[in-house]
Amino acid sequence: MAEEQKLQTKILNDLRSFGKYCECFKIEKVSENGIPDVFFTMRICGPVFVEVKRTGEEPSNAQWGKIQKLNDCGTKAMWVNSWKGWVDLKLLLGINNREAVISAHNWK
Repeated sequence: MAEEQKLQTKILNDLRSFGKYCECFKIEKVSENGIPDVFFTMRICGPVFVEVKRTGEEPSNAQWGKIQKLNDCGTKAMWVNSWKGWVDLKLLLGINNREAVISAHNWK
């Protein structure tokens, strides 16, 4: 669990570095099982849920089901199990640099 928490903290700190262009938080307790650990939203990519796992682990069946359901509802839901996975996900979402995020935010 400690490895997951460290990665979650790094991801949240990375998201917070975008300042006013990103709203993010760690999801602590919910009424349903399988909800991903981190939620953030930016104009450039919309709302995103991220399940954070330990190196080499994958989401449980309940988590896979919730990820699929969130994606079916139009929200992006994904999972990562390493910092490299997070960097790759940011690249996929187009949030790999601050200039792109600011540009999307200022678009009218």
